[in-house]
Amino acid sequence: MTVRFGTFDAEAWWRPADLAELPSVGGSDVAVGAMDELLLGFCAPDDLLITRYPIHPDLLTCHAISVDDPGPGPIERYIDPELVRGASVAPYAVLPDTARLVGASLPPSEVVALVNSKTWSNDLVVELGLPGAGRVVRSPEELVEAVTALEFRALVKDPYGVSGRALLEISTPGVLRAVERVLRKQDRRVELLVQEKLPKLHDFSGHLLLNRDGTAEFLGIQQMTNKGFRHLGSRRAPAALIDESRYADSLAGVVDALARAGYWGPVGVDAMVLADGTVVPVLEINARQSLGLLTLHLDQRTELTAHLWQLELNIAPGKGIADVLTAFDGLLTTGDQPGIQVLNGSTLAAPGGRVYLAIYCHPDDLGPWQRRLTAAVNAAGLTPRGMTDAA
Repeated sequence: MTVRFGTFDAEAWWRPADLAELPSVGGSDVAVGAMDELLLGFCAPDDLLITRYPIHPDLLTCHAISVDDPGPGPIERYIDPELVRGASVAPYAVLPDTARLVGASLPPSEVVALVNSKTWSNDLVVELGLPGAGRVVRSPEELVEAVTALEFRALVKDPYGVSGRALLEISTPGVLRAVERVLRKQDRRVELLVQEKLPKLHDFSGHLLLNRDGTAEFLGIQQMTNKGFRHLGSRRAPAALIDESRYADSLAGVVDALARAGYWGPVGVDAMVLADGTVVPVLEINARQSLGLLTLHLDQRTELTAHLWQLELNIAPGKGIADVLTAFDGLLTTGDQPGIQVLNGSTLAAPGGRVYLAIYCHPDDLGPWQRRLTAAVNAAGLTPRGMTDAA
């Protein structure tokens, strides 16, 4: 049995409190607190999943308990230590509270925070001589200089930003002046990564498991679909996208650096293929579990192909996840036949929110399945919103 739990906004708890913040481009995501139920996708039937909120019984595939949202902060603060004592534990990420709960069987939280920083991964890209390196700036003046040198083809990233949050595209002098003003007003330490906005063709991620002895198992590649800079879905990368074995070999320097730093555990490496075919092998390193790893894990359980798909829904008062499951009646599966598995949504309520689905089908059938699912929720009066036609 494995005990699973985690805090999906892990980056917020690794981020030093004295860092200046970029202007907000959407604010906090209240749905993140309930995303820990997505860990159901990793669970074997005899595993124990501990979540912040109760899980709807029709979603359960293992044993589960909740801490019933006792207060702010990571869920690890509220887990009874007796539940993990002597158990095999697989947290989503290692935070300071995780380390206090579990102890020495996990890498030190300060090491995990270090290697998850975009500053650390960019320094490694420079050291290894890989394409796509950016520039770390430590003052408003350096930010202006770096963005201007890129002729306003610039992406500016917080070192602990995630999934499109704390990331800005600066394409005009006016936007640059606004960001500069915000930084100067805070009178705090500046640390930002400035990267050129590259002519991207495809996003993908490589996944591996780094053992405590420094050896690593390459798990596979996932092709990612993003809306702007936010993750929408993932699926097994087609063979034509990239040579998987060559890409795995290209990560040898990343594995060595992580091991030297004292990290072990799951690793996801965000990367991209450019329009001219150039592979940028390391954009950033996520030394934790991830949605791409979840999709890869689901894919290994089926003879079909697992596609992770995010469906955004408008929800009328009084409706919720039970109505979503009813809308998909006859389409649900655990991967033994074509269909879908609903992975979260227990807290779904008006006016709406996100539901993640695993679509199990043959690769060429993804589009028809997405249209079928969209029609099903429409017929049930649960209106899709936003971009939902790609994974």
